[in-house]
Amino acid sequence: MKRNWRSPGPLTCIVLAIILGLGIGWIDLHTTEVAATIVPLLLAGFLLGLLRPMANWQWAILLSLGLPTMGALALWTGLPTAEPVHLDARIVSVAFLFAVVGTSMGAALRRMRKGDGQNAR
Repeated sequence: MKRNWRSPGPLTCIVLAIILGLGIGWIDLHTTEVAATIVPLLLAGFLLGLLRPMANWQWAILLSLGLPTMGALALWTGLPTAEPVHLDARIVSVAFLFAVVGTSMGAALRRMRKGDGQNAR
């Protein structure tokens, strides 16, 4: 017997995207390695694109906004960081691009898998 899998609701994915984005922002504050930020952005984007493929660009926005949010929080609270915090729109733009790549890959995989199930009937 085949089980049908349902996507989580949009509110669940919004909360997940915000939590993951803030977590990635926290990681970014505590490391000097760019890959330590890029890989989680790609993976979190992939997960969210897989869960809700119709809104993949929205998940990328929420994920990438975690970086400046945590940067502003670090400046406001004096949180110790690995290097000085610079709030720069270019950083958010690059983070958004990597998040879009991740969400698009997840959405594409979900659509391919959905198509395989329909063709198998």
